[in-house]
Amino acid sequence: MKIRFVLTGEGSSDLRLVEHIQTILINEGFSEVSGEIPDLGMFTPAVGRSVREKLLALMKYYPHADLILVHRDADNVGAAVREQEILAASEGVVNVERVVPVIPVTMLETWLLADVDAIKLVAGNSGYRGALNCIPSLRRLEGARDTKQLLMEALCEASETQGARLGKFKKRFSEMRARLTVDLNPDGPVRELASYQDFRRKINVFSQRKLNA
Repeated sequence: MKIRFVLTGEGSSDLRLVEHIQTILINEGFSEVSGEIPDLGMFTPAVGRSVREKLLALMKYYPHADLILVHRDADNVGAAVREQEILAASEGVVNVERVVPVIPVTMLETWLLADVDAIKLVAGNSGYRGALNCIPSLRRLEGARDTKQLLMEALCEASETQGARLGKFKKRFSEMRARLTVDLNPDGPVRELASYQDFRRKINVFSQRKLNA
């Protein structure tokens, strides 16, 4: 079965999640998957920033999408509150069975921090023997706050770059974060995180319903 999805999120860091989601849906049993994250800033009239306004635009321009994924960081309010916000925004706009929230706790970088070996590889130093102690253990990782800063620190430590070269290395942060997102292994350490498990459960529920319809 073929499936088409669209993803709306919070910024440019979401762009590379499309490949990850495609992989997951193929593994769920779909024969062909196409997905995209529309640039809502290109639409006229301009699309507002609220989830409801984004969903209204997606339903207007992508009415035949089988699945709508909405990425929101949990930030300080928690995943449950974010999910309720997304579901409430969907009412009267799109059937909630077509909507899957994507809610890392607390930011997308939390999921990326789970795979230490991937961080070393992207930092250009896969043989680094250090422990990357700036990264909390998997059982404590979702309690960390500024995981974007933690990811920067982990990449810098793993690279063993110093001096003037370190400044240049830091400027590549967006590029390295994108690579980590693309390469995020659906069956890797991220599977130990509760927020990722919840995301995968929701994808599975949607997939089983769609495939068995």
